[in-house]
Amino acid sequence: MNSPLDKIKSNVRAISAYTLAPLEAQIKINQNENPFGMPREIKEEVMRRAMKHDWARYPDFVPTSLLEKIAGYTGWRADGVMAGNGSNEMIQSVVNSIVEKGVRVVLSEPTFSVYRQVINVAGGEIISVPLNEDLTFNFPRLASKIVTAKADLTIICSPNNPTGCVISARDLATIARNSDGIIVVDQAYLEIGGEDFIPLLSEHKNLVILRTFSKAMAMGGLRVGYCLAAPELIREFNKAKMPYSLNFFSMTAAEVALENLNLLRPLVEKMQRERERLFAELQKFDGLFIPIPSAANFFCVKTAIPPKELFEALHARGILIRDISKAPMLSEYVRISVGTPEENDRLIAALREITI
Repeated sequence: MNSPLDKIKSNVRAISAYTLAPLEAQIKINQNENPFGMPREIKEEVMRRAMKHDWARYPDFVPTSLLEKIAGYTGWRADGVMAGNGSNEMIQSVVNSIVEKGVRVVLSEPTFSVYRQVINVAGGEIISVPLNEDLTFNFPRLASKIVTAKADLTIICSPNNPTGCVISARDLATIARNSDGIIVVDQAYLEIGGEDFIPLLSEHKNLVILRTFSKAMAMGGLRVGYCLAAPELIREFNKAKMPYSLNFFSMTAAEVALENLNLLRPLVEKMQRERERLFAELQKFDGLFIPIPSAANFFCVKTAIPPKELFEALHARGILIRDISKAPMLSEYVRISVGTPEENDRLIAALREITI
């Protein structure tokens, strides 16, 4: 008798699942979260509105109010906005709308590993364009490969996870103008750094922008992401998204966050200041740790100590970072998220202790 596993697609069985070890630590700087959390005033208003909601009823099938608020925030039209369960669902919906066997997808790598996962599941062909040796985008090589490969889809993360590098609006416009395929730019960290590409949407109908409330908006636990594109593309992407994927509580929290940006912007500014301070502190270790300049709330750090060894030494001291040494080009690297001032101080103290 055949195994039920024989019915699973071979391209699914061939890949590994996206995983994160369930480790505990006092200081958690391994997931690029907002270390300052959601302001209490926003939490209280979300709870007040949630208590008035009928929890037995499904959320709005089309979250019109949220879409309009996102449109007001971004400056893009409401019928060109799709929202859902985190930017990961936006990635999945876009990929599922485009990718099947034989479809070519260009990725500039190393980058967010979820792209490869969903493309492989969909059966697409991945064409990888390496970053430069200094872990910045190689624009000439990327632009050329998109054209010569006749890519149906290109995904660019800017600021890029895990390297923190950015692509310029001018270079992105050139790519979109010269490509017959769809160009997706994942801007999960846009509020923390990088150029706003919204003005390019009206000029380039093949451009798609993904964003999230998880980072700057401190809503990682509530999973709200959104997609901005031409309305005709959004209509098709919505067909590949599960209905009711955005629950009413998360929808409410996103609306309240957008109504209270004055409370959130100071926290983003704090992250930016701590990013610069942490970058300077890491440079004081005489080459033992070399942080790569980043526009996001994390650093890709080259370490003279083997990454797994450094990870374990810090974990033993109650600090979680990310070992990214299995990614292409990153065998000597870890990723460190920006924490609170106190957390960053403890990280630096722990690194000094480890390197004595």
